[in-house]
Amino acid sequence: MVNIFAVYKPLLRWLMKLVGMRPQTVEIEPGTVMNFWVPNETPNKSKNSNNNKAVVFIHGFAADGIITWQSQVLALARKYKVYVPDLLFFGGSITDRSERSPEFQAKCVAKGLKKLGVERCTLVGLSYGGMVGFKMAELYPDLVESMSLWCSLALPWP
Repeated sequence: MVNIFAVYKPLLRWLMKLVGMRPQTVEIEPGTVMNFWVPNETPNKSKNSNNNKAVVFIHGFAADGIITWQSQVLALARKYKVYVPDLLFFGGSITDRSERSPEFQAKCVAKGLKKLGVERCTLVGLSYGGMVGFKMAELYPDLVESMSLWCSLALPWP
């Protein structure tokens, strides 16, 4: 039997590159690495247009970031600076730390975005990604300008 994702992922990578996205690995701290899909161009601080507004898509448990958000990325990547992180333990993002909370994920995504030059963003989260997004907004109010959450809970993590 053929794994459809094994066939589809190379096509998806090609499509993302076609709309100006590229994969990038970011070392968050020693032992913690996150993979992001990022714009080919870095944010231009001198212009004030939609092309410089950052939109961050955070996935849930179903799949990695680019599989989850492919339609949205294809629709928005030419108008906005789109960033799609793979949360830890998805898409090759790893850590040697034992922490697994939404807060830890939020801190890692925020540190990664900072290293990528993102100062302010609109955050979109799905399911668990929404929980991570809530934590990001709580911990980094200067980073998260606005949020859109789908199928998420704002409950404390156990």
